[in-house]
Amino acid sequence: MCAGVISWKASLQFITALSSTEAEYVAATEGVKEATWLKGLVTELGVPQATTVVFSDSQSAIHLIKNDAYNSKTKHISVKYHYVRDTVDAGGIVMRKVHTLKNPVDMLTKPLPIAKFEHCFDLIGIHNI
Repeated sequence: MCAGVISWKASLQFITALSSTEAEYVAATEGVKEATWLKGLVTELGVPQATTVVFSDSQSAIHLIKNDAYNSKTKHISVKYHYVRDTVDAGGIVMRKVHTLKNPVDMLTKPLPIAKFEHCFDLIGIHNI
């Protein structure tokens, strides 16, 4: 909001994913659930949102979300994680790719050099005084 981050989360997943695409797909589902809740909250506060953008650094997970075909590599994914597909199909949420160099969540998930860490702070709107 106002070019700054209002919510973020880093946690371990409680499932065992069989691929990195599946892990990213599950993470996207959790992100879309949070975005849906936040969209409702800010709408109640009088700031209606036409479209909410959720970013992912996994092109394969975004493709899986947009392509609802079931195949042998995805048929084992629990139905509850397909919520992300339904929400994106309904049009309230848009999934977009974020380039690795512009991904602020790296500061929450991996060790970084100071310059990259400070760059991540700038990306989320937190600046040194």
